[in-house]
Order: sequence, then C-alpha cells, then structure tokens
Amino acid sequence: MTDTAERSGVGGQRILRWWLPCAVVYGTSLIAAALRHGAGAVALVGFAATIPMVGLLVAIDATTRQLPRMISYLAFLVSLPLLVIDPRADGDGRWSSARGAVVMLGITGAIHLLGRGALGRGDVHFSPLLGAVAGWFGLGFVVATWIATSMIGGLTATFVILRKRDRTTRFAYGPVLVFGLCAVLLTTVR
Repeated sequence: MTDTAERSGVGGQRILRWWLPCAVVYGTSLIAAALRHGAGAVALVGFAATIPMVGLLVAIDATTRQLPRMISYLAFLVSLPLLVIDPRADGDGRWSSARGAVVMLGITGAIHLLGRGALGRGDVHFSPLLGAVAGWFGLGFVVATWIATSMIGGLTATFVILRKRDRTTRFAYGPVLVFGLCAVLLTTVR
C-alpha cells in the first residue's frame, strides 16, 4: 500500500482516511443484500473477506488512480471458492459467481480494448471480483451492476467535464464500479 502511495506522491494517511468509509459503504450494502437473499455462512465469510480489500482498492484508486492487481487477485482468490461452494447460492446456482466473474471480465475487457483507454488495466483486473460478488445473486445482478455503473460513470464524467472544462481529464473508475454494485445491492428487494 505505501509503495503505491509513495510512487504517486500521495501519503498513506490519505488512503487510510478513504479506506474506512469505502469499506463501510460497500460492506453494509453487501452484507444487507446477502442476508436479504438468504446467504449461508460460507457465502457470508466469502463476502466478508472482500470488504477490507475492496475498501482498500477503492481508497487507493480514489487517491492515486491506480488499482493494484495483486490486491484484486488476492481478494478474488479468497472469495470465489467460498461463494462457489456455498450450498445456498442464490441466482443461477453454485457456479453463478464464477459465471458473473467471467461476464464482468468480458465486459470490462471489451471496453478496455475497444474504448481506447476508457477503462484502465486495473479496472479490468478488479472486475472479476465484483462480477463474482454480483454473480452470486444472479447474472441479472451483473448486468444491472453495469447499467448502474454506466449511469454513475456518465454522471461523474459530466461533472468532471463541467468542472474542469476538459474532455481529456481522467478519473478513477474503481469507485464507480463499486458504487454501481452497491446501488444495485441496496435497491434490490426480495
């Protein structure tokens, strides 16, 4: 964490200041949705394992515009097996999380390749984790997450353009990905 912060000239204190609110927003929406959807203990452990790491990734991206892939991979490798083996998996069954990860990776990979830098590599590496989480609830949640993310991203881009009057200004998309997922999780009713 400090290597990323030091390379970009942003102190670790600033990342830590962002980490807790990001983890709380993501964790609250995720656990509330999981409980509403009847998640078992195994899935709850898998979801809980993602909370500190997703909070950290969002905090790093918000302050440095970098998403360290090793943190994304670690969170994915810890949570996916737990989400897949959960006997109470919602959505499309046990493999729903794996399919969600593949679908999300496909969407972000295509946008990265075709969008000429619209999404960075870190966003692509981060997306399977979010796809696995959304996929546990069903593939419809993955699609809904992308719709919400596109809307939030469009509003963010409009705000950035109006504020800076420059269409080439880039902004961190990791937080947009997570808040798109949070919006879907918070608005789903079972």
